[in-house]
Amino acid sequence: MPGRALAVGLLAVCSAVAQDAIYFEREFPGSIPDRFEVRLTADGVATYSEAGEDSVDYEVGRQEAAPLFEWAADLDYFARSVASKRKVASTGRKLLRYETGGQVRGEAVFDYTEQPAARELASWFVRLAETQQHLQTLERLYRFDRLGVDQALVSLQSAFERDRIVAPGLLEPVLNKIAEQERIVHVARARARGMLERIHASASK
Repeated sequence: MPGRALAVGLLAVCSAVAQDAIYFEREFPGSIPDRFEVRLTADGVATYSEAGEDSVDYEVGRQEAAPLFEWAADLDYFARSVASKRKVASTGRKLLRYETGGQVRGEAVFDYTEQPAARELASWFVRLAETQQHLQTLERLYRFDRLGVDQALVSLQSAFERDRIVAPGLLEPVLNKIAEQERIVHVARARARGMLERIHASASK
C-alpha cells in the first residue's frame, strides 16, 4: 500500500525533527537477527532495521510508546549506568539512547541489567524484532508459498500466547489478506480470522 507507506514515512520524518526518541540496538551473534536497531519517537513511529537491510517505518501508536518513555524517565534518560556486574549468560550487547531535539541526552550500554525499567525497555524492543520476523515470514509465504502460511500462523499464535508480540496491529494488513484469500487453505484463513479477533480484543482492553 504505497499511500500508507508514504504517509508513515512522512510521519517518521516529521517525528525525527519534533519528537523525543529512544534508540535501541542489540548485537547477539547466533540469534535471528544477530543485530537490529530501532528508533522510537514519542508519537509512536518506530524505524526498524537489521544489518544490511533497508529500514522500515511502523506506526505503533502513542499508547504503545508511552510506557517506554515513562521507563526512560525512571532511568534518568540513560544518563546513568544500568549495567549489572553479575556474571550471567550473555543475552547480547544492548544499547539504549535518549534523544532530545536531535541531540543525545543519555546513553547506556549493557548485556544484563537488574533495573526493572531497563529490562522492560529491552524486552519490548526485542519483542518488536520478533514481531517483525513473524510479519516478514507471513508476507513472504503469502506471496510465494501459500501452503506454508498455516504453519507460520501456528507459530504466530504461540508467540502471541507467550506475550512475545508487541504492537500486534502491525500484523493486521497481512492477516486480513490471508483471511480473504480464497486460494489459501480454509484452516489457515480461519486461523488468520481468529488472530484478528484476538488482536482486536486485546486492543479494546
